[in-house]
Amino acid sequence: MKIQMSNVVPDKFKENFVLYIFLVLSLMVTKSAMAAEDRSVLPLLDEIQARSAQVQSFSCKFTQERHLTLFAKPIIFHGLLFLIRPDHLRWEFTDPIPSVLLLSGDKGVRCNDNAPPVHFDLTSDPVMRLVAEQLWIWLDSNYEKLEQMYSVKQQGDSTLVITPKEQAMADFIATITILFSNESKQPELVEITEPDGDLTRIHFHDYNLNVSLPEKLFVECGIRE
Repeated sequence: MKIQMSNVVPDKFKENFVLYIFLVLSLMVTKSAMAAEDRSVLPLLDEIQARSAQVQSFSCKFTQERHLTLFAKPIIFHGLLFLIRPDHLRWEFTDPIPSVLLLSGDKGVRCNDNAPPVHFDLTSDPVMRLVAEQLWIWLDSNYEKLEQMYSVKQQGDSTLVITPKEQAMADFIATITILFSNESKQPELVEITEPDGDLTRIHFHDYNLNVSLPEKLFVECGIRE
């Protein structure tokens, strides 16, 4: 029996996955210090910030594992990520179901397989504006706001564990764990756990830092580098 992927991924995950993405991406390109309660993590955070400040753009590949309590095996996705600071993003799933999320300034596009692209404007789309505002808080280093929203602790030499303080976010995110590369300080593994036991694990690899990326990559669904 062939399982339709649209039936496998719960509605709650589909609604909140974009927010998951931005929480992950924000850690890739700006200081994740967020006024950490555990001050022992600050040397690692300072190092991440110093490395991130040198990266204005990057591309990479990723593999995403979606572990659902209802299924014995994880659902595997593959994709590509392109980013230019501070507001250009292309998050693309290449298989098993092609889809793309694009952001360029206050404009965006969502593309799903063979369906027509859906264009949106952050100034008039309250859902996507909320997602973008979450991103801008991190990118603008609004530590006072971040301190109100998150707790952060260090595990080992290069791992951070982030826990939401606000109940609205804690209702669908229990923890976000980020393993950074010892050399580049770019994320290698991001693991998002949910209160109901579901888990999303994203492996990032094949980074290209400070690459030249064309503007059309962030406004046209079918464009590749």
